[in-house]
Amino acid sequence: MTRFSKVLAPSVFLALAACDGSLNGPPGSDAGVAPPDARRLVGDAGMVSPSEDVGVPSPDAAVPGCEGTEDRSSALSFDGVDDHVSMGRAPALGLATFTVEAWVRREGDGRTMGTGVGGLTLVPIAGKGRGENDGSNVDCNYAFGFFGDVLGADFEDMATGANHPVIGRTAVSRDRWHHVAVTYDGNTWRLFLDGVQDGSASTGMARPRADSIQHFALGTAMNSTGVAAGRLDGSLDEVRVWDHARTGAEIAAAMRTTITEEDGLVAHWALDEEDGGAPDTASDLAGTVTGATFVRPGAVLDEGAPPEVVIVTPMDRDTVTGTSASLRLAIVGEATGYEATFHIRELTEEDDFSIVVLPDTQYYTTGPTASRPDRATHFFADQTRWVMAQREAYRIRAVIHNGDIVDDGNVVAQWNVADRAMALLEAESADLPDGMPYALGVGNHEQRQASLANYNRFFGPDRFAGRAYFGGTYDADTNDDNWIHFEAGGLEFVVVNFRYDTTQDAAITTWGRRVLEARPEAFGVVNSHYILNSAGEFGPQGQAIYNALRSVQNLQLMTCGHIANEARRNDTYSGHRIDSMLADYQGRAEGGGGFLRLWEFSPANDELTVRSYSPSHDRWETDANSEFTLRVDLRGAGGAFRTVETVRGGDDVRASLDGLMPGRVYEWYATITDCTHEIETPVQRFRTAP
Repeated sequence: MTRFSKVLAPSVFLALAACDGSLNGPPGSDAGVAPPDARRLVGDAGMVSPSEDVGVPSPDAAVPGCEGTEDRSSALSFDGVDDHVSMGRAPALGLATFTVEAWVRREGDGRTMGTGVGGLTLVPIAGKGRGENDGSNVDCNYAFGFFGDVLGADFEDMATGANHPVIGRTAVSRDRWHHVAVTYDGNTWRLFLDGVQDGSASTGMARPRADSIQHFALGTAMNSTGVAAGRLDGSLDEVRVWDHARTGAEIAAAMRTTITEEDGLVAHWALDEEDGGAPDTASDLAGTVTGATFVRPGAVLDEGAPPEVVIVTPMDRDTVTGTSASLRLAIVGEATGYEATFHIRELTEEDDFSIVVLPDTQYYTTGPTASRPDRATHFFADQTRWVMAQREAYRIRAVIHNGDIVDDGNVVAQWNVADRAMALLEAESADLPDGMPYALGVGNHEQRQASLANYNRFFGPDRFAGRAYFGGTYDADTNDDNWIHFEAGGLEFVVVNFRYDTTQDAAITTWGRRVLEARPEAFGVVNSHYILNSAGEFGPQGQAIYNALRSVQNLQLMTCGHIANEARRNDTYSGHRIDSMLADYQGRAEGGGGFLRLWEFSPANDELTVRSYSPSHDRWETDANSEFTLRVDLRGAGGAFRTVETVRGGDDVRASLDGLMPGRVYEWYATITDCTHEIETPVQRFRTAP
């Protein structure tokens, strides 16, 4: 996540102390021994894993006495544009069971490639093939890469050419070295991140296209003639391919060591600069390097495991009494020669931000009619003009339109009104180079023109091409189902927009689910025209969407219009809560009077306050259906962390935080480095007692 520069109040002072014998542990315990409820970061299966993987500290943060160690290894860097390594058709790498593993440091988005109909769009790491043609030896044998922020893999089967994808659950942090692996044993996919299983999928004994003549490559994916698609922006080190599915224990035990030959190891590319390229030390499958260059440092190999770090206090969601807090870590095992740095921030009202929701605007596009002379086209433009005028005052970060943009999709004049109003959001500025991010739902009134030709003429994919916030569409040729993403206070939001459908196409729902699952640390929102009725009950499409997506942990809100009323509901599935909201003012005078919804987010309180306002009449509506507050999870949103002075320590490290104010919210994390490893702890949040 992005961390913006922000300095703590002068009254807050941090002092670090390393336990070299001068500090004691908690009463009744030995210094450095974590209490039973402490949070262990590395080394215990089933406990919390490190949020950032092991890597060599940057040169300007090197531990004293470790000078020069940061340059002792190298890796191959890919620019995300045209760099790659190719091994040609490489029949020896055509495999029905396999393990592909590598160390990877992702630095940018890169470019995606597709694995075929029903497959995935991946930023490639390594693999043999991509989507080309079903049912022949030009099917994809196996592809491995990044699916959004998580790992993903796919193959096309020998029998039908059908795709069999698998995706991970954990976002892979950037600018850090991670060990990644995928295995297939003839029935089950398994993904591994830093030695821990991160996803699996059964294929029903499907057999991968092991006779594929598509080319094997690193950093890209190639078809049967060697044409590349997709590019990795980052570095690779120690890439291995095996002819069988390695166990999780085998992967974890060997991931930090160099292996040049072993039973079942089909290929091994060390990607070391001294080798002068990409020779294969396990067999004779040398790669041809195109564009990629060697960089230092590479991944940490043959230097053992990182130290085990335990968060002692305060842990996430703790309450601290008084004006001081002790931030404390324990280093378990041999705790010598490392440095620890603590980072802290306070969450305040300055971190609040908003999203605007536009309910049905259909009657704002018709102008006055004989039966409804009170309707006017200015209401639509009043809304979007207010958004741009008030975006700084309310810290507005995006706009969501619930659909029924126009009253009749066949009438071009109505689309012209909508076009002019929404174009106001597209005004570019230094802080909004792509204009205000906005999401569009497709309602039933757009579909009075069955083909949605006018909708796509005015608001098709071409209108959004090149805008950084536009994520993509279900169908590349239309914008009927689409998604956007944007950042608010360092937290990514993902909004999936499903077109109005009396049932809900299962294939489209699966697509939307994957969009959300590919970004597990983002705040997920679903926007569809008809989800709730006036009683707050699910309509047919809303029920289908909820049933399909209720287990997606980052989906928190669903929003809709269609029914002229205000209503809401919340549902909990396996401890996961989703709030759904209906707002539609079209049944009122003036076709709605220009009312919109303002969603005001408070990261400090993990709250969303919903308010209803008409810019045209400068009037707030404050009844219980129009103004209310919901609990949401906004972890990750906030200003920058303040970094305090780094110290060297033994097995117990503490930071004394003084000058705390009552009833405030603070977050902290720590980075621990030695001569070869770096660990970043998860962010912990605590509140001071009132």
